[in-house]
Amino acid sequence: MKWTASIPIKQAAVGLISGVLLLVSLIGGFALYETHRVSLDLAQSSQAAARAELAAAVDRLSNQVKNQADTLALWDETRQQLVDHEYYSYWRDQRVYESGTLSSRLARVALYDQAGSALNPDTAKRSLPAKLPANVLPHLPTSWLANEAGIIVLYYAFPIYSDGRRLALLGHGLIRLDCMAELLNPQSFWFTDIGSVRLALEPSKTLPASALLSSLRFSARPDPSQLRFQSILSRALLALFAVLASTALLGFVAHNRLLVRPLRQLSRDIDAMKQGHFNIQPAYVNPLRISELENIRRSLFDYQLQLRELHGSLEHQNREFRSQARQDVLTGCYNRRAYEEDWTRFREEIKVVPQGVAYLLFDCDRFKSINDTYGHAKGDRVLTLIADALVMALRANDRLYRLGGDEFAAILLRTTPAQARQIAQRCQSLLDAKKFSDLGINEPISISIGIAFLAADQLDRVDELPKQADIAMYTAKQPGRNRVALFGDDPERAAQTLVASRETSAVFQALATPGMIEIHYQPIHSLPGLEVKYCEALARIRHHDKLIMPDAFLPVVSSRRLETGFDLAVLQQVDLDLSSRQLPAGVGVSINLTAQSVSQPEIVSYLLELSRHNTRHPLMIEIAETSLITQVAEARTYLDLLRTAQYRIAMDDFGTGHSPLRYLADLPVDVIKFDISLIRKLEENDRAAQVVMDFARMMTSAGYSLTAEGVETEAALRKVESMGFSLIQGFLLDRPLPLAQMVSNLNPLNPDAPRSA
Repeated sequence: MKWTASIPIKQAAVGLISGVLLLVSLIGGFALYETHRVSLDLAQSSQAAARAELAAAVDRLSNQVKNQADTLALWDETRQQLVDHEYYSYWRDQRVYESGTLSSRLARVALYDQAGSALNPDTAKRSLPAKLPANVLPHLPTSWLANEAGIIVLYYAFPIYSDGRRLALLGHGLIRLDCMAELLNPQSFWFTDIGSVRLALEPSKTLPASALLSSLRFSARPDPSQLRFQSILSRALLALFAVLASTALLGFVAHNRLLVRPLRQLSRDIDAMKQGHFNIQPAYVNPLRISELENIRRSLFDYQLQLRELHGSLEHQNREFRSQARQDVLTGCYNRRAYEEDWTRFREEIKVVPQGVAYLLFDCDRFKSINDTYGHAKGDRVLTLIADALVMALRANDRLYRLGGDEFAAILLRTTPAQARQIAQRCQSLLDAKKFSDLGINEPISISIGIAFLAADQLDRVDELPKQADIAMYTAKQPGRNRVALFGDDPERAAQTLVASRETSAVFQALATPGMIEIHYQPIHSLPGLEVKYCEALARIRHHDKLIMPDAFLPVVSSRRLETGFDLAVLQQVDLDLSSRQLPAGVGVSINLTAQSVSQPEIVSYLLELSRHNTRHPLMIEIAETSLITQVAEARTYLDLLRTAQYRIAMDDFGTGHSPLRYLADLPVDVIKFDISLIRKLEENDRAAQVVMDFARMMTSAGYSLTAEGVETEAALRKVESMGFSLIQGFLLDRPLPLAQMVSNLNPLNPDAPRSA
């Protein structure tokens, strides 16, 4: 067990107090932050109030000027000046102020004729324009602002009519006043800092009066209550921090005397107890200040005495538990956990003492079929008997590991390839001697063994041993092998198995992705006319623009127990090809199925659905004789059902499998396909060829239809034709091609037409 680093209690106390102070500081900081945020909100509120004040002042000024202009426009004396200019100067300089029409002596007024020219040319003396701007006349009444020598001036121009109905225009009036002086009345502002109010208008520039408010720059008056609030809060926070700091210091002193010192004493007693030197007497002479800690010290002493008594028994139980944790419950051999521990230790040991190493991988052949046929109880018993045989065959110091399911492994140290092969053969012999018939299992029980070997000077590649043994094991499973394979003995077969292993992901992807499985078709011709009767459907996998052949992916399908799913995917693709109606009517299709799929209800159900194509394309099912059929009775029932749906049943690869005569006797077979190995024997003209010919005549007389596979020469063609074979296929006539390409080369009406070779 890994212990984390510990710290003294004094440091923990300092850390705790520091944490409290930090927490207080964080709270104070948060309070300051909130105060600042509230201050900002108040400032924004003051700014908004100041803006509202200025907006009201602008509206007041605008209304004031407009009212004065309306009064002037309706005043009879104003109209009289436009008609008769004799007293215009007196009226302008005296009369308008005496009448109270203008509110301030600083305001100026001038009258203009209909063309916008001033009635008196001395208007310039009063800072008024001699002529109204041309762009103003069409839009009266109107107002604008101007920066004249740093003074913001407001102009308001308005029309003057002869009567109240405004039918006859007499002229125009213009009011000029100091905008900022009129706007900033100190008695009208509570929130606005009058001294900060500015208008952003460059000299000699004008601005529409409607933009006055938006162009003003101003600041709000400071709020004395806000400043007092911030001062009070700051002093309160400082006082609170001082009180908490003092409290923390006093708490630290009390904590050190009442808790830290007793705990240190308790820690020393515990350390002494670990070393076996703890004495209970000082506990009575100098008891700890805290009664609870004293009780803990006495309890620990009593507990140590009990631990000493239990230590012996616990150690014994731990040894037994470790042994059980590394043992497989079913077979009694070592389990995968023990394998991983031993493999790690083994890799370190061989670095110190180099030696020849062999890795043996065992796999029970067809265990899934046996388990499904006879039940899990008998399957478990089979595994137990296999493990017993393997343990007995291994050397005294060798260990057998069950990696999972029906897979076992052994690591042989200080050995040679010959010794490893001898031990593997001894495993085979002892297993063959087991009587599995006592369990009611009539099929042979066998194992495939893969061996990987590394010499003492090659141990840098020790991590490759399991993979090499896995490749060798799959090589041993290939048809025609002796069930024991040493990695490196058959480079070609090992390379093929390695490719299959690498293509495992391609197989799983093909089962999950429609279209990755391609079907190539090889025509089957009738004899003697060589008319195309069937096309055998052969599966390929298209993966990353590369075509994977059956010899690469079928070992993966078999080892991963994917036969049913793969055959179902093949049937679906054949269904799509037949539905496309590219294949000429009358030409049948022969479909390969594994023995495991024959007894699967989902496969049979899909075949019955596929039989709808029988009216256009005769269908035939090929069952490989090389695969073991454990559920013969069930397979016969399903095959009889398929024959009622107009399927023909063919025994494929005849002459290479387990028990051909039994299958012919027990299964409803219509066609026998002689394997290419038997066809090649016919060309040798020896005893083997005579046996094949006699067997073919016997099958013909028994009513079977014979098909010759792998016909590659004209001599073989003439031979099988003379022997009564009814169907023939091989590279001599056609190679497997995609459906569209095969159909383009196919001419069933002209058998003498050139064929693809």
